[in-house]
Amino acid sequence: MSGVRKPKDDAKKLRARIAIAQGKGRTLADFIEDTLKEKPDEEFVEAVRNRIELAHGQEETIDIVALIKEMSEIQNQWA
Repeated sequence: MSGVRKPKDDAKKLRARIAIAQGKGRTLADFIEDTLKEKPDEEFVEAVRNRIELAHGQEETIDIVALIKEMSEIQNQWA
């Protein structure tokens, strides 16, 4: 599972910010592209971002890879 959750404490939050500052982070669009093997449009990236933020607000852990694939399947059904 590729879980997404908020840091449990300030120390973990600081470590995450340091890693990002050191260039170890990736954009959400790049992660989605690697997962789906195709470049996502901005609306799709924003929809995934909104779902991640909702999970964060509800202190819920989500499987980001499964989420992206499910959202892509739904989008393809409506296309």
